[in-house]
Amino acid sequence: MVVSKACAALFSALLALVFVIPSASAADGDQFVLPRQFGAWTLSSSQKVSNATLSQSLNDNFAVLVESGLISAQRGTYAKTGGTTGTITAILYRFRDSSGSYGAYTFLRSPDMYGSDLTEKSAVGRDRILAVAGNLLLELTDPGAASLADLKALAADLKQDAPRTMYPTLWQYLPGNSLERNSDHYVLGPSGLAKTFPVNAAPKNSDWLGLGLGAEAEAARYHIGNNSITLLLATYPTPQLARAKLQELSNNLGVHVLETPDSSSTTSTPAASTPTPAPSAISATPIYAQRRGLMIALVSGASDVRTAQALIDRVSYQTSVTWNEPSWEAKEPPFLVMLVNILIGTLLLLLYAFVAGIVFAGVRLLVKRVAPGRFFDRDEEVELIQLGLGSKPIEAKDFLSLKPRD
Repeated sequence: MVVSKACAALFSALLALVFVIPSASAADGDQFVLPRQFGAWTLSSSQKVSNATLSQSLNDNFAVLVESGLISAQRGTYAKTGGTTGTITAILYRFRDSSGSYGAYTFLRSPDMYGSDLTEKSAVGRDRILAVAGNLLLELTDPGAASLADLKALAADLKQDAPRTMYPTLWQYLPGNSLERNSDHYVLGPSGLAKTFPVNAAPKNSDWLGLGLGAEAEAARYHIGNNSITLLLATYPTPQLARAKLQELSNNLGVHVLETPDSSSTTSTPAASTPTPAPSAISATPIYAQRRGLMIALVSGASDVRTAQALIDRVSYQTSVTWNEPSWEAKEPPFLVMLVNILIGTLLLLLYAFVAGIVFAGVRLLVKRVAPGRFFDRDEEVELIQLGLGSKPIEAKDFLSLKPRD
């Protein structure tokens, strides 16, 4: 009995060594993916960043990163080789997919940062750099000592480790005029929604837009006149879902629904007699909304309905119906080409008839020589319908005999 218990304990220990330890090491290897060296910089130290540390450093952006699908974060320090001084602090965020990394990138940008070509989605500031590579988001602090070649080498290393995926394209529908710098944010959850488009009537951190139903949203601020207006674009999987959500927003949040512009015109301006709706008891700030197919555009902060409608009209989103069935167009060839084709077809038919006649005659003569009277010239078995118009009776032997008869 004691021996069996000892064997069981030994077997359990072996299972732990085989399965637990390799899985733990694999997990550690997945977390620490910062390159050991890039250009003239070498990784001197690296460690995993805990959620508590990230929460203190990111403040309210931490909740946005979590709902964007944050898996892990790694902080590393790079030192320059060759005896010179200088360090760069890097934080690498890993997300479930590229949508999460791009969404976090839009929230971590600051207004003083400018677009860069390090990666497809990257921004450079005075003392900070953000770069997205697949599901990875890299943040560099104090990168001034690094050269452009070194930074491009680091970005190339990240691209090799990250999967090649597509980024969200909802930002392309945002109007460009009067857009505040880096104010566009890709929203994936209630925290990001409350930060970019707050609604007093909605419960705190509630998904009143329906992001959990498969919708995606992009919010941006515009400086028009003396007002700062927020535009929110949300797309839904089906037009029916978008229509139902717009009706729900109107009933529960007091959103003022604007009429959909006529399909024959690209813009639609409210009539001059259209009054500005007063703020309802549900929402202290008037919110205007309009649906176009799969998209709902919401405006908050506009002084009147005309300003809101003018901003929504600038959204470059048009619905269209496409037919993907292949089709062809009949084209009549020139007369000379048709005439030549007719002559060629006729010659081919004549040639076929001539060859077929020669083959048939040859086969018939060969069969009559090899097997006379078995397949052809069977006058005893063959009966012909004869008219008998002449004085001499017509017999089958006259047609089928090998030798002529008198």
